[in-house]
Amino acid sequence: MKAHIAHVLQSIHGQTRHKQNELHLRTLQAQNVQLERALRDKEREIDGLKHQLANLEARVQEMMGTDTLTGLPNRHVFKEHLTHSLKRALRLGYSLSLMLIDIDHLREINLKHGYEVGDDVLIQVAQILKSSVREIDMPARWGGEELVTVLHETDADGAAIVAERVRRKISSLEVKDAAGRLIKVTATLAVSSYPSHSTEAHGLLESACDALVEAKDRGCNAVVIAAR
Repeated sequence: MKAHIAHVLQSIHGQTRHKQNELHLRTLQAQNVQLERALRDKEREIDGLKHQLANLEARVQEMMGTDTLTGLPNRHVFKEHLTHSLKRALRLGYSLSLMLIDIDHLREINLKHGYEVGDDVLIQVAQILKSSVREIDMPARWGGEELVTVLHETDADGAAIVAERVRRKISSLEVKDAAGRLIKVTATLAVSSYPSHSTEAHGLLESACDALVEAKDRGCNAVVIAAR
């Protein structure tokens, strides 16, 4: 009889412990769900803060007027400079040219070798451009794989000579990827000039862009003068 009672008590105790374990497990599972939900909320909050930071950095960079990657003036500053330069050229009666540089296959380099390699290409091409023009000229980062330069007191033929010099220097450039493999770099350049192609900043940019597109369609690693 005592043995039977002990067995019953042990069974009841076991059931109670099992229920307690189940309750504890459900509590832990509920806590885990809450923690996962809180983690997702924090991740969304962090993503939002990162987006705000990126926008703030972009605004600061624009206010500073410098492209942080290449160290060249940025697009906003360049457009203002081109507008003022055209007014001065009109007032003083001298020529002015715009040179647009598009690094060939940079997107493919980014995808195949990584964006750090692509950034290195941009930095080195920017250095070549800066060292190839005069102090009175203004090279700048236009965006993506494109750089641009205002060439003061220079007509289209003179700008084409400068562009060819830049093209040759870029075509001799080789950068290494993470595995140490050499990557050949080339660029396609287009020039337009005031007053031959346009008397406005937008017109000069449009003429150079159109010429660049046609040159890229025919092949890369070339210099082209915009059509009059």
